[in-house]
Amino acid sequence: MAKKYRNLISLITDPANIRAAHDATARGRRNTQAYLSFKEYAPLNLDMLRDELVSGTYRPGPVREFLVHEPKPRLITALSFRDRVAQHALVNIIGPIFEATFLPRSYACRVGKGTHAGIKDLQAELRRMHKTGRPVYYLKTDFAKYFPSIDRSRLHAMIQRKISCAATLRLIEAIVPPSGLGLPIGSLTSQLFANVYGGAVDRFFQCERGVKTWFRYMDDIVVLGFEQDALLTLKADIQGFAHEALGLRFSKWRVAPVSRGINFLGYRIWPSHKLLRKDSVVRAKRRLKHLAAHGQGEDAMQFVAAWQGHAQWADTHNLRRTLNLAEGDVQWRAAGDMSCPESIGYDSRWWV
Repeated sequence: MAKKYRNLISLITDPANIRAAHDATARGRRNTQAYLSFKEYAPLNLDMLRDELVSGTYRPGPVREFLVHEPKPRLITALSFRDRVAQHALVNIIGPIFEATFLPRSYACRVGKGTHAGIKDLQAELRRMHKTGRPVYYLKTDFAKYFPSIDRSRLHAMIQRKISCAATLRLIEAIVPPSGLGLPIGSLTSQLFANVYGGAVDRFFQCERGVKTWFRYMDDIVVLGFEQDALLTLKADIQGFAHEALGLRFSKWRVAPVSRGINFLGYRIWPSHKLLRKDSVVRAKRRLKHLAAHGQGEDAMQFVAAWQGHAQWADTHNLRRTLNLAEGDVQWRAAGDMSCPESIGYDSRWWV
């Protein structure tokens, strides 16, 4: 029988954990109005929050919602600073409990994992399989509207298999109602609980079907194999399991030889090399053109530095050289005239 964890609320509400949660929430937000407002009476605010958590009267406050459109339209939920502290305090304690149940080829929102670990491990497995000399195929799927489709009653049943502390379960229910569909995108608990929910798919692969060559980043899944028909059968099995056990459905899927390249986590991956996805380059062009048109030189420099951090994980030296963004070029041009792309080192052929 799986171990259940009791008496967690005392750990969650320990003053040291509350302070650690505050510090984690403040990291990177010290110039925001939300942090400055909370900081003015921080000891009192933290004491009041702790009292609510101890007594079980804590309830999340109003949220701010906004749409982002890249890479696809998504509704983001922004919590108040106080509610972020509460979620950090909770996840500090329950996060490691669930982390211990996650399988190693799940990469989203985990320490030591992430997108770059995912693409490295996928390519390493591709190379290992390619050396056998046999044709290699891949199954690529993703779930439609993953966060909005999560069945909260099923999620809470999964949580209760590991946690039996009644006070902690009430706190989780205050943050994530136990009925209905959907988790808000943008909160710490949503990241954790979406991984808990998706872990059922991981265990289906590895325990029910004995598949070891799978890679999952939240709702994006890649499975490698030597037999195309076996992957098609597996696709039907996953589709049936996800619908029956989790209420999820595929938005798209594909089985193809790896010679066509695998689209995963913003890259196209082959055994021999990796490239950026075309839409990633198009979005970067569009963003830089917007910044140039509005004379935002400093923002353009920050964007280029971040984009290069993404691009350097692929074989993009020639692309960056074409764009005058080869190594060492990012420091440039702070004094450049943003009204003219050429003056800040961008090749005009890249602008569309």
